Amino acid sequence: MNRVNLLVLIDQLEALVERAPEVPLVGKVLIDADELFELLDIIRTAIPEEVKRAEAVSSEKDRMIAEGQQQAERMVAKAEEYATKLVRNSEIYRQAEEESRVLLEDTRLRAKEIEDGAKEYADQILSNLHEALSKTLNVVERSKDELHRED
Repeated sequence: MNRVNLLVLIDQLEALVERAPEVPLVGKVLIDADELFELLDIIRTAIPEEVKRAEAVSSEKDRMIAEGQQQAERMVAKAEEYATKLVRNSEIYRQAEEESRVLLEDTRLRAKEIEDGAKEYADQILSNLHEALSKTLNVVERSKDELHRED
């Protein structure tokens, strides 16, 4: 049997009642019993089909809701994972910046120490040279004085 829509069958039942002749003074109608029973049989047959379709629609709806729920949960999990990754990356970046700052400061301090050490070493060498040159100059001046005294 073709799928018969219950609403169409109910409309047919209503039409059967509407076109039935009315019994005067009692407000009742005369309905062809064979036509009524035939329509009721079709309705009885259609009800299980309609129930099956309703159950199928309900199952499909439940499946789609469950699938949507799972997809939403996956999306939330991915979003949380991404947020965690961003926080981790942000923390790694902050740590790298801090380490860079500390390394740069250590490098500046070490360069200053090296520069101060080089200046101190140069000053010491120049002082030694000055002292050696002063002694040599004294020897030269004494030698010169001695040369002039002998004249």
